[in-house]
Amino acid sequence: MRIGILSNLQAGGNGALVARVLDRLAKYPDIVHVETEHSHVALDALRELAGAGIDILVINGGDGTLQHSLTEVLGATSPFAKPPLVAPLRTGRTCMTALDIGSARDGVAALDRLVWLAASGRAESAVVDRAVLHLILEPDGIDHYGTFFGGGVIYRAILLAHRLFPKEKGQGVLGSGLVTAGLLARATLGKAGHILDPDSIDTVLDRQQLPQRQFQLFIATTLRRLFMRMRPFWGTGPGGLHFTATVPGALRHPLAAARILTGRAPRRGVEDPRYISRNVEEILLRMDCGATLDGELFEPRPGRSARLLSDRRVRFLSTR
Repeated sequence: MRIGILSNLQAGGNGALVARVLDRLAKYPDIVHVETEHSHVALDALRELAGAGIDILVINGGDGTLQHSLTEVLGATSPFAKPPLVAPLRTGRTCMTALDIGSARDGVAALDRLVWLAASGRAESAVVDRAVLHLILEPDGIDHYGTFFGGGVIYRAILLAHRLFPKEKGQGVLGSGLVTAGLLARATLGKAGHILDPDSIDTVLDRQQLPQRQFQLFIATTLRRLFMRMRPFWGTGPGGLHFTATVPGALRHPLAAARILTGRAPRRGVEDPRYISRNVEEILLRMDCGATLDGELFEPRPGRSARLLSDRRVRFLSTR
C-alpha cells in the first residue's frame, strides 16, 4: 500500500510538530509528500497525491487540516476515484479526531507505525470505520465534511481562547480546557455574561421539532470523545450524529454538569427537558449565532440555516 502525506506547515501555530514528521521522512524516500502553507488550499496537494496513486492519506496537521482534506476527498470534485484510508496525526493545536480514532501522541511514532502496517499488509487490522459530519450552511454556501460542530457559546469560547492565549501554546487543548473549566464554573454560579448568553435556535432532529428554542449549549459530533476525554452525550438511538443541548440555567447544577461531561444522563435522565441528547441522522437548525466546524469559525449571521447529516463514512487508520 502506498502512503502519501499532506503536511500543513502552519499547523499548531508554528508547525514544530509537523516539522518533526518532515524530518523523519528522510528515512522513507518512497513516501509521497506534499506541503501546504494553509489548510484551505488542500485541493491542489490532494490532486498531486491522488495522481501518485496513494492508498493511505496521512494528515500531518490538526483538526482544521483534516476537515478541509475530508471536504475535498468526499466532495463532488474529489480527485480520488475511491477514498483512501485516512490517518490523521496529532500534530496540530487540536486533534480531537486523531485522538478519538487512536493516533499515537508522538507524530513520528505514528508515522513509523503506519509504515509498518502498510509494509506488513496489516493496515486493515487498524481500520476504524466512522461516520463523518456533513455540514451544509446557508446562505454561507458551505458544504463541508468534518467531525465536530458547535454554535453560540462554543463559537464564543473559541474566540475567547484565541484572545487569551498565544497561538503556539495555549490555543489547543490547554487553552480549550482552561476556558471550558472557567465557563463551567461561571455557569454553575449563575454568572452568565456575553459568552454564556443563550441563543435562539429552531431545531429539528430527524424531522421532529424540539419545543425548546433557547439554548446555552449545543453541539453535534460523530466523535465518541472530545478533548480532555470529555463525552458530553448520552443519548440512545442508531443515528451517526451525537446531538447534545442544554437550556439556560441547566448547567447551574454541578452534579448534572459533571455527569454530562462524562457521558451520563443527568439524574432525571431523558425525562428532563433541560438536557437533550440524541443520536440522529439529520439535524436542521435555524439560528443567527456564530458557529464552528472543527475549529473553522463562521461569524454570526441573521437567518442562517444549518443542515447536518451523517451520510458518509470514512475508513480511518489507528496508530495506537
